Amino acid sequence: MSTYAVGPGGAAEPAPLWAAALRRVSGTLARDLDVARAGRASDGALAEGLRAVGPGFDRLVARQGGAGPAVAQPVVDRWATHWARSVVALVGAGRFGEGSVSRWVLEWVVPALRLDLRTVTPLVIDDLVTAAAQVSGRADATDWARGIEAGLAAWPSGVPLTDDRVREVGAVSAWRAGHVRLRSAARALVPNLPEAVAGAVLRAEPGQDVPDLLARNAETPCAWGGPVVERPIGAFRGFGGAWLLPPVVTGGDGHRWSVVSGQTRWTVLTDAFGEAVLPDESEPDSDAAAPAPRQASWERYGDDVTGAVRAGGVVLVSRRSSHRLLLVADGGATP
Repeated sequence: MSTYAVGPGGAAEPAPLWAAALRRVSGTLARDLDVARAGRASDGALAEGLRAVGPGFDRLVARQGGAGPAVAQPVVDRWATHWARSVVALVGAGRFGEGSVSRWVLEWVVPALRLDLRTVTPLVIDDLVTAAAQVSGRADATDWARGIEAGLAAWPSGVPLTDDRVREVGAVSAWRAGHVRLRSAARALVPNLPEAVAGAVLRAEPGQDVPDLLARNAETPCAWGGPVVERPIGAFRGFGGAWLLPPVVTGGDGHRWSVVSGQTRWTVLTDAFGEAVLPDESEPDSDAAAPAPRQASWERYGDDVTGAVRAGGVVLVSRRSSHRLLLVADGGATP
């Protein structure tokens, strides 16, 4: 195992805590390495992966002595074992290449968190790798990671930090980063978090009350601590969107909207932090599949408007000439 603990070309160890821990636990990793090799992972790739995470491991372990006694060696070894197994498994699965989400989590995200290795288990490594893969493409993964970092940095010293609490912070941060499909679950979790933690994860401004922000967001899902920001929703399929034909908005409640594109129905989710366009898998019927009658010819957009549905403090507008819907603040005037 010594080859996995030194720098490229046998250089001096860049992460002494990691290298020492790997030597102590090397006997427990033999089977994991064999499985990865059976999956055609090379020894070079395994060594490079294990070297890459060393500095981050050292940063996390060294931080443990900042607020009290350094963490005991058995705890360090337990974390090193799981960390190494995670790297080996990811390399074996071809998911630890340069620039991969998994590698980013193990090299940078986990080491940046203020974790108490005595009360949090190494299983959170796998949780964060899995969560990052789910967040990527649905929200801003960097914003998600920064939200978790901010929330755990604000964690009260007298409240034990556990795996479940880290997961709660991660879910709320994913919603704040734009994962609109987590809206209901995340909003339900916010009251469980310490107030300072919730404020940090949700980026509440000084003096803003999180319960008040949540209450106002319940009434106007597309606003958070300020006015609604006008933005386009969706796109033509050839440009990475969902729609082949210009969509027509047919109804909605300010968060969940019904949309028709050609003969296909869609559900569009919107809130202050993000949006999602999802296939509507309910049973089709001729009325829903037909183009919706225009509710109004909104003067701002002329006769090009095919639908203008107002709800929850906003108006969602569809136009004959565009594959993008437009979300705007409801100014109170008749569309």
